[in-house]
Amino acid sequence: MTALTIMSQNLKHGGIGDGEGNPEDRWPRLAETITAVRPDILCLQECHGWSDHLHHQTYRAEKDLGMRLAGLAPGRCGGGNAVFYRPSPHLAQCGWADAYAQELYTGLGIALFHVAGLPARLAVASTHLTTTSAEAALDEAMRVEDRVCRYGGYGVMIGDINAHPLHDGGRAPDPATIKQRDRACRYDENEQPDRRVARRLHRAGLVDAADHLATRSHNYDLYAPTGQGRIRVDQAWLSPPLASLLTGYERIPTASDHDAITITLALPTQITLYPPAEAASLSAARAR
Repeated sequence: MTALTIMSQNLKHGGIGDGEGNPEDRWPRLAETITAVRPDILCLQECHGWSDHLHHQTYRAEKDLGMRLAGLAPGRCGGGNAVFYRPSPHLAQCGWADAYAQELYTGLGIALFHVAGLPARLAVASTHLTTTSAEAALDEAMRVEDRVCRYGGYGVMIGDINAHPLHDGGRAPDPATIKQRDRACRYDENEQPDRRVARRLHRAGLVDAADHLATRSHNYDLYAPTGQGRIRVDQAWLSPPLASLLTGYERIPTASDHDAITITLALPTQITLYPPAEAASLSAARAR
């Protein structure tokens, strides 16, 4: 493995229902898109119904994707955020930290991985911040930042950040075209985009992947919106050691109301964590 791909997708009501609670199985189309990308690590938000019926949808996802669940963190609202991964001799899970799951309304869990080539554990948080207010989202954002950066400094906060990014290439929509509630949450009193969440994450040292690459490449299409409201709400924030390894960011339309996003990290070496036979044995053990 010379590169690591991390993908994020807000499923929209678990990918198995609509906004009214009616069955709407969009999962096969979502799974097809994810399988085409073949990420090493997958972060999902709005996993509504994934714990129901003996976790049927979770096992269905493992089978359809050929991936394993690292952890599912249910929030106070139900549903929750999940992390999946593809075991290999170069990637192995080494922890799941969910002691602070209830600190986010939608749930908080940190998946920890040994990744060949990284000198410390990789910490990944599938993140879905609240939309109740900018102040509440700011508090949740800093709780995620605190947890994801405490396991060795190699942290990824990725998902539906539900707030304006620090930079959007002038793509912020006219607030007059936005629903009044969204305007109250995402725009300040002067009808300017409220960027406090992004500013605080930036001050804490995290790097917005899309902005980082747009600045370097002058490809301002990377600022394109990802969700409802015509805002780039789906974002990937990296700790500085990982930002130096960032080589790719992509936005992918899917069968959800959010585009998926992916980031690619170039790994510095090709060290193997486990011999192939041992890796296969570990995967079989986990399957049991």
